[in-house]
Amino acid sequence: MANMHLVTGYAGKTHVTAADHGAFWAAVVGAENYILNRGSRFAAQIVSNNLVRIADGDLLMQGRHVRIAPGETVDLTIENGTAETKRRDLIVVRYTRSEATGVEEANVVVVRGTPVSSSPADPSYIVGDIFAGDYQADFPLYRVNINGTTIESCDTLFEAGHPAFFDY
Repeated sequence: MANMHLVTGYAGKTHVTAADHGAFWAAVVGAENYILNRGSRFAAQIVSNNLVRIADGDLLMQGRHVRIAPGETVDLTIENGTAETKRRDLIVVRYTRSEATGVEEANVVVVRGTPVSSSPADPSYIVGDIFAGDYQADFPLYRVNINGTTIESCDTLFEAGHPAFFDY
């Protein structure tokens, strides 16, 4: 009996796991979060004062490959702002793993900030460590700046590519 796991070898049964694949990509590229140079790289478009659209792209999140398929988009609802207040929301890619089933998912979600009269702060989010077994990890993509009832802008919080792997 083998004392190692030959991940890419034939074993006579299904044996390659998501953890195997994630560990490989983390070893090759790094265990951080990276937007890959494919598609629209998750470009954000402010559609209205309550809607931000995220375009297609691929990313590595601590070794996990996550994507919005080419030509597809995800629409995110931004809660109404309040007159005479400012707020910052974050758009994040949220990784979750069910404690009961082990099923992993990734979704683009909005983390709502707190309205204040001036100088709003970013809301907190879960950094998480997938390799340490955390059940949630967030990868911030955008800061949504809300002034009163108006979305003023979306600040990009990432750089596309990985300096050691994707520069040509």
